[in-house]
Amino acid sequence: MTVLVFGGSGTIGRLLVPILHASGVQIRVATRSKEYAETLPIGVEAVIADMDDPASLRRAFEGIETVFLLVAHDPLETQRGLVTLAIADEASCKYIVYLSNHMSTLSPLVPHSGSKLAIETALRYTGIPHTILRPTNFAQNDLWLKDAIVAGAYPWPIGNFPVTRIDVRDVALAAANLLQNPRAKNEAFTLSTLDAPNGEDTAALWSRALGRTVVYPNHTPEEFEAEMETLMPSWFNFDLLIMNRYFQRYGCPVDAQDLEAQTILLPDGPRSYASFVEETAASWNSE
Repeated sequence: MTVLVFGGSGTIGRLLVPILHASGVQIRVATRSKEYAETLPIGVEAVIADMDDPASLRRAFEGIETVFLLVAHDPLETQRGLVTLAIADEASCKYIVYLSNHMSTLSPLVPHSGSKLAIETALRYTGIPHTILRPTNFAQNDLWLKDAIVAGAYPWPIGNFPVTRIDVRDVALAAANLLQNPRAKNEAFTLSTLDAPNGEDTAALWSRALGRTVVYPNHTPEEFEAEMETLMPSWFNFDLLIMNRYFQRYGCPVDAQDLEAQTILLPDGPRSYASFVEETAASWNSE
């Protein structure tokens, strides 16, 4: 069995491919980048494919039954996901692991969450056996904020309600476990941790780990949007605005039932967000 991996060069894919390779799984990575393809380990097949080019996708799916589907955040995310699913259906795939997110069913007005909800719906429509992974916020998103955190502020306007995170290493591990031991029950799993600090709690965690004061400015989502205006594309900045408004209104907790269900995929339990903060702070302090 060869597993076709989409998103191999991204945050999750760069962790997933080595896990599968070390386990002896035959892997074909679909990528647009010839440069990235040349960096893959010996024994990992690369195919140049673009979700905007159905002919290249058809070549990627030749002889494939199992797929890890990750569609990158983009204004065309839904279109690309639907085209890829249509070709997976045409190729008679037997199993798909799709990386969605936790907010896909909670707040589809968040553009990158609504895009994933549309793809989830289409995946169910195909009838292809599948498992959907819905991770909460990535702990590693804080790496984008390094300069601000080191300077003494945690600027992400997550608000006063609990917001859960998941370590991307556990997302990759859960996906790898599924791809090696498929659960063709058309299930969806939330991936998260027990700890769910709010903005003030998060700043306190960083303060303890770094050994210096980190404050939570408690900016509004609109203020954060203005700060990010020159640092990211406008479509993505607006996406974050809608997400941050949701966090400030509702937070992003998870149910105990969800955490219990994920033990099938992460039998040793997920890494805590606090442990990520401690590990990252130690690395920053040693620089």
